[in-house]
Amino acid sequence: MASREALMVVFWLIGSSFFLLGTSIRLADDQDHRNEEDLVSAACNRTFYVDIFISSIRSDPRSSTISDLKGLADVALNVTFVHGMETLEYIKHLNSNSPAASYRSGCLRDSAEVYADAVQSLQDTVHLLRIRDFEKVNTLVSAAMTDSDTCEEGFNEVLDDAEGVSPLTQRNQYFSKLCSNFLAITKLLF
Repeated sequence: MASREALMVVFWLIGSSFFLLGTSIRLADDQDHRNEEDLVSAACNRTFYVDIFISSIRSDPRSSTISDLKGLADVALNVTFVHGMETLEYIKHLNSNSPAASYRSGCLRDSAEVYADAVQSLQDTVHLLRIRDFEKVNTLVSAAMTDSDTCEEGFNEVLDDAEGVSPLTQRNQYFSKLCSNFLAITKLLF
């Protein structure tokens, strides 16, 4: 009889151990998720474009493994770089469908040049971020923002109300906001 009671106690202890182990693993997973959420939430509160920040960060598959501000900055830079590359390709596509002598073609050629510069600035930023040269990071990303503004201004100078707006307005504005959000994150790294 005593051995049966001892056996039941052993089974109870083993079952309790598995229960506690499972609970602690779930709590650790929940804590990791909360830490990631807290990091993203704390960082997004420092940006001007919160919704864009959250959606753009979540669009990168690496966002689920972010553990610090440096990782968050890497993801924000990557998202900005990808949007810049996609915009450059979009400009090239639009230009290939525009008459060569049109004002639009000239604006698109100019926009392609400034976006090529912007993308190069972001590419150079990758190394500077790694070595923590935040002054140069801010300079290059600010230059990339200016490039998108220059693209928009080029269209605005030749368009009048009857002709409409730049075909790149939404892309330019989004790129500028991504750059702004990235700069806000890098300021937290200082």
